[in-house]
Amino acid sequence: MKSFRITLFLFFLFQYYSFAQNPLSKGEHYANINGLKLHYVVSGKGPICIFPTPGWGPNLDAYKNSMPELEKTFTMVWLDTRASGLSEGSDNPEDYQTNDFIEDIEQLRIHLKQEKVWIAGHSMGGWQVLNYGIKYNKNLNGIIAIAAFAGLDQMAQDEYVKAIQKRSSAPYYAAGSKMLLGQDTTKRTLQENMGYIMPFYFHDQANLPKFMAVENVKLSQKAWEMTSKGGLGSEQILDLLPKITVPTLVLVGDDDFICDQISHASRIHKAIKNSHLAVIKNAGHFIWIEQPEVFFGEINNWMKKQKL
Repeated sequence: MKSFRITLFLFFLFQYYSFAQNPLSKGEHYANINGLKLHYVVSGKGPICIFPTPGWGPNLDAYKNSMPELEKTFTMVWLDTRASGLSEGSDNPEDYQTNDFIEDIEQLRIHLKQEKVWIAGHSMGGWQVLNYGIKYNKNLNGIIAIAAFAGLDQMAQDEYVKAIQKRSSAPYYAAGSKMLLGQDTTKRTLQENMGYIMPFYFHDQANLPKFMAVENVKLSQKAWEMTSKGGLGSEQILDLLPKITVPTLVLVGDDDFICDQISHASRIHKAIKNSHLAVIKNAGHFIWIEQPEVFFGEINNWMKKQKL
């Protein structure tokens, strides 16, 4: 009987240890990636989808806690990128260039023991997933690029200025526009900056409180400063996007001031042959907050066409 109890104990200990070591078990995880301890959370059910934060400051809860519908379609792997959320970050700005973020995603895929994954990202997170696709197309099932940044050339700069000036009659315009156009050089924290410019990100100001109510959203001052110095997003990638051949869904709000349809989404769509462009009306940069039914409906319909 004693021998049986020992065997049973060892069996359950092995089961517990195996579960604890499973990089895709539900809940919080840490992985040693490229010399940094990066934090990620696994939730949902379905094919594996890695979702990196934008890199410049927001933590993964800003997305995980506002996009639970994605967990009905995917096993989501929400990643706090370097220096964001609970992830470690280097003190060297040169370690915050686009390729550093791409290699973090690639090493996470390897850590997860996945031959291929889906990948999704918003804004500068969209920039990351597009760049990942350019370099590691062979490791992907598909891409979901949400209000994705495609680089800042003259067209993008012109559209950006026009979108800001379009809001000239809004009460938040005077202070916020000076910051966005570089006319106000007052040194502020990232948190202070966002207080001035967040209204620009929404088509309908009534939707701003919905985003502000998302639980546990935190911003990393370090990530903001390091990515600014390191040059995240400074490359020109439009000519490289044809390297992406996997199915790609490009989502954009028709009133997005910072990653607009004309200079970003439409050009991404044009460059990636196997892509679908969904322009969602009456939505700004945070499409899923302003038009959740249409936004998630587009994703669900597109995924069905991928025969999953």
